[in-house]
Amino acid sequence: MDTVPVSEQRKIFLACKAIFSGSNANLRKKKLVQAQLQSHKSSLQKLIPNYTLERTLPVVRSFLENGLFQSESKAQRQFPGLLEPCVVQKTQHAALEQQASRSNERALQEVAKTYEAEQKHAEEEVVAPEPPLAPTAMVTEKAAVAQQTLGRDSDHTPSSDQPPTSLFPLYLPYHAQHQVLTTVQQVLEDGIFEFCQQWLPDELISRGWDCAAAVELSKWTRLLGRWSSQLPEGTLRPTDLPLETILAAVVKIRHTAVHRLPTTAQGVCDLVAVAGKLAATLGDTLRGAQLDDLHRDLQEKIQILESNLSLLEATLACQLDGIQAERDRLDREEQALRAKTIQDDGENKRMVGLLVERAIDQIFTVSMVEPGAAGLDRGDVEYWRYVGWLRGLFHCSSAPKHSGLGLMIMGAISCFLVLAWVAWRGVL
Repeated sequence: MDTVPVSEQRKIFLACKAIFSGSNANLRKKKLVQAQLQSHKSSLQKLIPNYTLERTLPVVRSFLENGLFQSESKAQRQFPGLLEPCVVQKTQHAALEQQASRSNERALQEVAKTYEAEQKHAEEEVVAPEPPLAPTAMVTEKAAVAQQTLGRDSDHTPSSDQPPTSLFPLYLPYHAQHQVLTTVQQVLEDGIFEFCQQWLPDELISRGWDCAAAVELSKWTRLLGRWSSQLPEGTLRPTDLPLETILAAVVKIRHTAVHRLPTTAQGVCDLVAVAGKLAATLGDTLRGAQLDDLHRDLQEKIQILESNLSLLEATLACQLDGIQAERDRLDREEQALRAKTIQDDGENKRMVGLLVERAIDQIFTVSMVEPGAAGLDRGDVEYWRYVGWLRGLFHCSSAPKHSGLGLMIMGAISCFLVLAWVAWRGVL
């Protein structure tokens, strides 16, 4: 185990904590521990990087021998800060749980309202067993709305403009939720039927109910409230909740299961707890103990999932911060590249502009030479440039405001230049 890095040990502990909870936390024999790991191999391979049984088994056995799976305090000493979410996370998670609970409660109220309306004319005189009612279109629609409200969008991707998508509130896989609630519903129906067989047999006989399956849980809750006055004193065991409150909560088990309403994991756990209270109220020791065991197991599993989810959220936030920092760096690099591109483009345009201006000067300066000078060499061109300059100067000097002396001077210079050019051409 000493060769396994602490970071990997943390991952192994978190991945295996749910497996080795409850009675499995007492396992010590290598074969039994190995069998548990083998039965969850596919999940462990996804949760533990580079998972191998040979590497994981010694670490898990060490955790079991040191009691880390049984004691949170020992786990905290081994992995400080592993299982406790920060105060901000706790507050956010509680708010999300309350929001989901309110949404689920509204859906249940709609279901109960519709169900009560349908049962309004079903009086106690009915002797034939009635099958469970199929959900009406309205109930189905409400259930769909509730499922959309309570279910989380798994395709939602965190963006830079939004906080990371929360993994809370916590939901069990629906098949697990449904199995829990249908099992609890059947346990309560069996328990209530046995209770009525013992204390209210005439009521069952008059209605022709000879088995627990003849009556669904929601009807039992209504009848128990009416028949409680017929029971001998002391038949119902007192709990911290009155019977009416317990029955009103128990009916939600049936509605949630029948109408397939997604419920938070804590909501499912609370329904199991109230079912245990009803069993205790009826004096059903066996079923009460079973439901209490289920409640404790669910509570433990939920705590494990909450710890894992808190760690996943913290890891996600850290990774997203790194991605955002990298995104900011790339944005700055992009802006610098764009600015450099604009700067280079401006420099290219400036250079091309200068070249165009020079080309214009060269083209149009040469074209000013006399038409008869075509075919002259460079010297001829330069000469005619001077001649053109002198002509312009002569024309300017021919204005009335200039004196005759100026004209004479300009004529002399012109003659001198002509003679110089003739001599130069002769030398050539």
